[in-house]
This record gives sequence, structure tokens and C-alpha cells, in this order.
Amino acid sequence: MASRFCALLITFGVYHALSSPQPMAGAANILAVHTIAGKSHWNMMRTVLQVLTDRGHSVTVFTPFADNDRDGYTVVDVSGDLESRVDLNVSRIITSARPLIAYIVNALRVNCGTIFEHPRMQEILEGRSRPFDVVIAEAFWSDCVSYAATVLRVPVIYVVPSPIVTHVERSFFGHVPNPAAVSNLLSRRGVPKTFGERFTNTLRMISSSWLVWTNERRLRKSDPRPFDAMDRVRPSLTFTNTHFITEPSRPLTPDIVQIGGIHLTPPGPIPKDILEFIDDAPNGVIYFTFGTVVSMASLPENVLKVLKEAIAQVPQKVLWKYEGEMAEKPKNVMTRKWFPQRDIL
Repeated sequence: MASRFCALLITFGVYHALSSPQPMAGAANILAVHTIAGKSHWNMMRTVLQVLTDRGHSVTVFTPFADNDRDGYTVVDVSGDLESRVDLNVSRIITSARPLIAYIVNALRVNCGTIFEHPRMQEILEGRSRPFDVVIAEAFWSDCVSYAATVLRVPVIYVVPSPIVTHVERSFFGHVPNPAAVSNLLSRRGVPKTFGERFTNTLRMISSSWLVWTNERRLRKSDPRPFDAMDRVRPSLTFTNTHFITEPSRPLTPDIVQIGGIHLTPPGPIPKDILEFIDDAPNGVIYFTFGTVVSMASLPENVLKVLKEAIAQVPQKVLWKYEGEMAEKPKNVMTRKWFPQRDIL
């Protein structure tokens, strides 16, 4: 009972730090684990950690993005150890859900293993460093990130950079979302409405959960890791990069807090060429991107052809995040490797 009460106090303290502008009287020593070398994933985690250090807490973070430019913030740079998740070749995973799930499950396990085998992490796990009060970990499709909290016997707080991955909710939080109301992350429908859509959504949730479980089971046998040998602690609190005004309505457990938009910064000036392109668009502008993780230039040629033909027919001008030079680019399209999204929106 005492340990649960302590976990509750620490969880409340971290939540208070994120929601209150007042500095806290007591400072926590926080261990943060970021396992995905994707900049869009890091933007949210970085902001959460920034808020905590601004309020006097100490943070040690394992991350491939080194930005240790403030007091109380220590970075263990693992950029040389983690495979980059920027501009991936989409042809490796585009065929169906099966290779996509297998790819993500394997990549996350490899990244967890890389971080937990790091010499600095070994010092922490073996108790040869200052004790930590709580672990904050990015959770995507795998709960291997909570291994450090399990070993250290402290609470863990999840930071989810995307909408909640429905087919791992049972693993993360101990419950299964209602497939008649909550669309699976891999579904083509944002909200299942008809009986057929709900039935299909149910099958997709079952099949994707099965694929995650079977892939993890196969990898536990072929490539066992230390975090496979114990039941890992469940999150005391979860922050998600969502907001009720931008997401379909769905039930959430009390330990899930939506903090979507926390990473946004004040807009800066729009580059001149982009501004001129927008100003010369009487019918408006469409921004088209797959984010930092997927390279749109790696799409199969037949898919690119269909996209270009469709976009050429719309009356709006299109800002298309695209790597390299695009052959036969439509006249209403501007391509850039990256656009200043916050400034445009």
C-alpha cells in the first residue's frame, strides 16, 4: 500500500509540473528513455522534458537528439546506435499490415535492447548512480520501454507521440477498446458506423493484436532480451499527443491525459518563395505530407503517378513534402524536403 501511495504522489507531482506555471518545492530526479530516432516523435518528448527542467527537476535522457543546453538536463547521446527513422523507404512496408507490424515490432525491440545495453544505462540499472524517482518513456507499439522502471522499482509515465495504438491498449493499460466505437489504428475508417465497418474493425483489431503477439513471441525465442524475462511495470500515467477537438470521440481511462499541441512554438516568418506561392493561390492551398518517417519519393511509381494525376486536377495549389526532384511535377505543385508547418498552419 505504501509503495502505491508513493507512486501516486510522484505521478501527481509530474502531472502538476506539466500543468502548473508555479515551480515545485521538491525536485524529482527523472530518467527519460526515447527509443525512436524520428524527429516528429522527439518534438513532443523534448517539450515534456523541457517543462520539467524549467520547473527545477533533474532529467537524464537517453536519446538520439542531443540538445543539452540547460541546467538539470543530461543527455546520453545514442544517435550512433539507433537506426534513423527518417525518410524510410515505404516500399519495404507498404504491401500489407503483416510486414508493417513485423517491421515495427522488430525495430522497437532492437532499439530497446540497444539503449538498455548501453554502458551508462547499465550503471543506472545496477544501482551505481544517483537513484531516480520516476521513468518517463516514449511508448509507441511496445512496452519494452518500461524495463528500466521495472528494474529500478519506480513508477513509469508513458509519452505517446501519436493517437493511442488500439491493438496494444490491452498490453499498455489492461483494457480492450470497444471496436464498435473506436477505430483500429490501421483501419481505413476514422469512425466505424455501419455494421459491416464495425465487424471489419473487430476483425482488424483481433488480427493486428495477434500479429503483434506472434511477432514478439517469435523474437523472444530467436533473439531473447533481458526485458523478456520479467513482467514489466504498467504506466501510472500516460500523456498522448492528441486533443478532443482533433480526434474522433472515444472513451479514455482516467490515467490518460491529452496534451496535444504542447510542442507547438510561436510561428516565424514564412520563406519568401513559399509565401508568394500561397499568395498566388486564389482557390487555397493543400499541404501534403507523410511526416518525417516516410520518404514520399520512395513510393512505387504507379502510386506516384496516380497521386500526381489526381493532384493536377484539383483547383488548389499543393505544397508537397517530397525528397529530391520530382519528374513530371504538376504545375500547381511546389515540392520541398520539409516545410515550416507551424508557420503555414
